[in-house]
Amino acid sequence: MYEIEKQIDKLIYSSGILLEYANFNEDDPDVVVIRDKKPPVIVINTNFKTPYPIVARKAHELSHVIYGSDEPMLYHFSMGFKNEAEIIANKGMITLLAKLMYNETPLEYRNYAYFMECFKLPSWFESVVKDIIKEI
Repeated sequence: MYEIEKQIDKLIYSSGILLEYANFNEDDPDVVVIRDKKPPVIVINTNFKTPYPIVARKAHELSHVIYGSDEPMLYHFSMGFKNEAEIIANKGMITLLAKLMYNETPLEYRNYAYFMECFKLPSWFESVVKDIIKEI
């Protein structure tokens, strides 16, 4: 997992995105700020109480930047599928993580259940994870 996180960090920095860590309250989610004519900023709350590992949270926030709108916006971390921005970020997160995890793994050895367990993804991600893992 550490190697995947290092690769996600490298993607963040190489994309010109600022990555910061903060010690907010445990119920304050991570955020990404898309700014006008300034680099985006991903802020990871190191105290955030969530089952999702930091690597998945970073990949999710990175996906808001690379797959989402260029319009100035503030996104709070959410693993829901209730709006288009979160659907894009969640699918982008899965794609980024799956490419890094299964880059050199033949299709027949890619285990979606193991992937979901590693990143603590809820059951409603199952069909999306299966589809993306097959496509990468």
